[in-house]
Amino acid sequence: MYFHHLLLLIIQKFHGERSSTAPFYLLKGKKSGQTIQDVTYFKLHPFFSLYPKLSLDQYNVEILTLVNKGFIEENGSVINLTEKGLMQIKTMKDPQFNGWLYRGNEHVFWSRMELVIQTLSHFQANVHRYVPNQKNQDIHQFVKGYLYSRDYKNVAFYSNFRQQLLQLLENTKFENIHREIFVYRLSGYGKSGLTWEQLARHYNLSLFDIKMLFIESLHIALPIINEEKFPDLLPLVKDVEVQTPLTESAMKTYQLIQKGHNLQEIAAMRFLKFNTIEDHIIEIVSANQYFPFFSYISNEQVEKVLRISNSLQTKKLKIIREQAPELSFFQIRIALAKGEEANG
Repeated sequence: MYFHHLLLLIIQKFHGERSSTAPFYLLKGKKSGQTIQDVTYFKLHPFFSLYPKLSLDQYNVEILTLVNKGFIEENGSVINLTEKGLMQIKTMKDPQFNGWLYRGNEHVFWSRMELVIQTLSHFQANVHRYVPNQKNQDIHQFVKGYLYSRDYKNVAFYSNFRQQLLQLLENTKFENIHREIFVYRLSGYGKSGLTWEQLARHYNLSLFDIKMLFIESLHIALPIINEEKFPDLLPLVKDVEVQTPLTESAMKTYQLIQKGHNLQEIAAMRFLKFNTIEDHIIEIVSANQYFPFFSYISNEQVEKVLRISNSLQTKKLKIIREQAPELSFFQIRIALAKGEEANG
């Protein structure tokens, strides 16, 4: 049920103002203007890009299951939680994800960790020929550099690394299932990590549940390593956090704005539609609280939009514009992005 809980929580946060595919694009990490702005509007940063490999067919099966169980209902083009669905999410703990910060890079950390442990366990057993469980050459080169920078054949290093890993997993932010799945996935000398299917059978959970719990365990581990600064684990998290939350295209637009070009000029220079450049501005405003938005909308206009949004309990652009017809949809989108940024 864990994956279903996450879906219910996301659907609740959309407040009945998005279609049934909106959670799908959020979990996939779709880099569209709509999905990026929804992350800010509805405070969905934890869930962004948690499951990039999720297929629409798989997702639709899970949504249909929730409908059949009476947890959600479709009203026209949008989905809502039922009373039964609202009761269901009250039974779950707050998830510990930060998809916006990692965007799938948690798997880079895991690949490094997994190969380091496999290598150390074989060397401690005096076995120097084995099949690496990671095929990615970037991971191989990183781990090779990491191990050569340490006296990795020394028992003391092995002991310190093991102790730091145990200390990490003892942190109270982990639940037992997080610790167990983390360890069960590891391979070493004479031991292969369990597959997703084996773990699902062991815990009597779905593959979706197991994979989400595993990702959550990594999202719990990463900030702990950064905060506690475990000396032998810290190098493994290098460059895992996304340095800029902007998509590559939005960054190019931002750089042109910094050079003094207006939006019309940027659209012409980049051979893009004007509304695509507007999408970039929303993305930039959402990511950068210091971005100077005053050439597009005033503070007073922002406050007006937020008053209307709060009063009507909506983020639907059409409804808000009916109350503020002097503003464009673009201006309203900026105001909502600024407001949620300030509140979040």
